[in-house]
Parts: sequence; C-alpha cells; structure tokens
Amino acid sequence: MNIVKITSGLAQENGYVLEQDGTVVIVDPGTDDPKFFEAVERFGGLNAILLTHAHFDHIGGIDVLRDRYPVPVYVHEAERSWLADGEKNGAAKFHLPHSSMRPAERTYQGKKLEIGAFTIELHHTPGHSPGSVTLHIPSERVAFCGDLIFKQSVGRTDLFGGDQSTLLGSIDRMRQLLPAETVLYSGHGPKTTLEAEIRSNPFFER
Repeated sequence: MNIVKITSGLAQENGYVLEQDGTVVIVDPGTDDPKFFEAVERFGGLNAILLTHAHFDHIGGIDVLRDRYPVPVYVHEAERSWLADGEKNGAAKFHLPHSSMRPAERTYQGKKLEIGAFTIELHHTPGHSPGSVTLHIPSERVAFCGDLIFKQSVGRTDLFGGDQSTLLGSIDRMRQLLPAETVLYSGHGPKTTLEAEIRSNPFFER
C-alpha cells in the first residue's frame, strides 16, 4: 500500500492519500492543499474520502475534492451534522470562519468497510470527539487514529463533546484490540507504533 502524508493548515493537520491495487482513498483532508490533488492524479483517481472525525482541521478540503471527484464522504453518524456546524466542529472556538461543508454521503456501518482493494476494520474510539473512529487495515499493520493517540501524547478533550475518561477508555480498547506492532498514523505529528506508546506514552500508564 502507498501512503502519502500531507501536513497542512494552521493546525498542521495530517491528511493521508492511500493507494492499494488501484483503489485510492483520502483520510482527513484538512485543507485544499494542491498536494492532495497531485497525489490523486498520480494514482489515477479517487474512490472515497474517510473521516476519522469532523473537526474543522480534518474536513476543510472535502468539498473542493468532491467538486472535482464525485466520491462519497464517510463519517460516524454521531458527527454527521458537524460538517456544517462551526460550533460543533470547533471553528467557532478558534474564531475562524465557520467550516460549513456539504453533508456526508455515507456513515460508517458495522465493523468493517470494504472499498475496492481496501478492507478496513472500523473501531469507534470516542473521547476526543463523540464520533471519532480508528481505521485499521490489518493486512498492512497500520491504523489511522485521528486525534486519539499522538506520539507520547493523546488528543485534547476540551472541544465540544470531548471527554477525557472516554478517551482513555478508547485507548485501553485499542491496546487490547490492535497488535502491538501496528503503525499508528495520527492526525498531528509523526507516526508511531502501538508498542512504542505502550512503553513511553504517559497516558498508557494507568
């Protein structure tokens, strides 16, 4: 699988373009950075946009991408309304122009998502936000965890719907469900592994 990491925007958010056997998806396009379009064109098209959650810095590029590529956006049902609500998606808290995106075409259903060559395990991991999900691709030993876990840290819980005890519970579940060697691609900062975070992340020491 090819993974292109694109860091952009005021929050330096990580979006990812993934390609596997001709299927292309984007995870969390936070802005309309031209690098998203360049990667999609290099891989020959786009099949879907997947959101780990619907904060403003993770959704800012979805409409411009949909304007060019007629693909569905997936989000957890708990945050479907957030795409057009600056109070919920956090834009208002930071006095930014309200991020108002068109509704997502689809919500995650069940525990598995199959798109072309991708088979993705869906894990609801709330705490940073009520609808946060972790997208685990077992065949590649990778997971896209949004703002659940960062290298030696975790996501903030002071935004709308955030809750630290819920977040720590989600981390505990991931610790139990994912293999230790899983590479974690976070919404901010460098990639890490679950094993490394178990050893060094203070939020795992409970």
